[in-house]
Amino acid sequence: MSMVGCAESCFDDGLAQHGCPEGVSVTVTATATATETEGESASGSATETVDGTVDDTGVGSGDGGGCPMLEEVLLPQVPTFQLVIDQSGSMDEDFGGVSRWEAVEDTLVGPSGVVTELQSSIRFGASLYSNPTPMSCPQVQSLAPQLDARDEISTLLAAEMPGGDTPTGESIEQITSELLADAWEGDKVIVLATDGEPDTCAIPEPMNQGEQDQVRGVAVDAVASAYAEGIRTFVISVGPDVAAEHLQDLANAGVGAQAGDPDAPFYVANDTDSLLAAFEAIVAGLRPCEFTLADPLPAALAPSCGVTVNDSSFPYDDPNGWSVPDEMTLVLQGSACDAIQEGVVSIHLECSCES
Repeated sequence: MSMVGCAESCFDDGLAQHGCPEGVSVTVTATATATETEGESASGSATETVDGTVDDTGVGSGDGGGCPMLEEVLLPQVPTFQLVIDQSGSMDEDFGGVSRWEAVEDTLVGPSGVVTELQSSIRFGASLYSNPTPMSCPQVQSLAPQLDARDEISTLLAAEMPGGDTPTGESIEQITSELLADAWEGDKVIVLATDGEPDTCAIPEPMNQGEQDQVRGVAVDAVASAYAEGIRTFVISVGPDVAAEHLQDLANAGVGAQAGDPDAPFYVANDTDSLLAAFEAIVAGLRPCEFTLADPLPAALAPSCGVTVNDSSFPYDDPNGWSVPDEMTLVLQGSACDAIQEGVVSIHLECSCES
């Protein structure tokens, strides 16, 4: 199974992708001055690696003169992906010759499935959610994340069948609590695969627009709360039955996108191949390509600056280089973004500043 890089934004017919996945931060150990990066302080900190060793390379400090600098070292670290799967009755509907449920099962744990291929490098967990009766809402069956989880996830999926409603928001609240209780230090991500509009335990069958807006809001709020706790959420619609507006709201909340920010990606899969492509695209972007600067970098100064990734230079304002969408943000694009996705990576920005 090939991994789709951050620069690739087109997939096979049947998959509608909206934007390029921002990806999941693996480890950021240093910036030029004391700043906050994805979920951790980077002020001269040392970071424990997967094997328990400590790396403090690349730790730098600002020169106090306000000249923009960036020194990042990214280390391999095993991330956690919790696969949150809608188990409602509609998952039994046809999906190109198999049921939606069977398509998800094959996509995850089939011979070429995402979990099958990547289980030794990613901690996978699974959570099935539904509302079979009012007395058991939400019903969430979770398998805790672990390495080499293919057999356990396969057993869980094979033992279950679709049924009940779709209490997405309340289920994500419970799953978020479970992930926060997990002591693993790596990044944690929810991948939500759902085929229908949400409901809630109190409103299992929304009857009007007001109730529909209310239950959608519960789901979006739950995803936003997970992000506030450091857990990103990526969204896949299994089939075309979820409103694009709601998918966009979930996707934006899942990565903390604010008003005025570019919309986050979401995925609509209409067959098994496009469902696999959606999961691959989400899992592939393990490292973000956006970095916060300690000092402003005005547009007029940017052409005088140089950016290197492991000593390879990349051009400014280039689709395969880097850009500054605002004075405090540096973004690697195309080939530059691809270059940081694997292994130990050093990223360096240096500008020619007048005294």
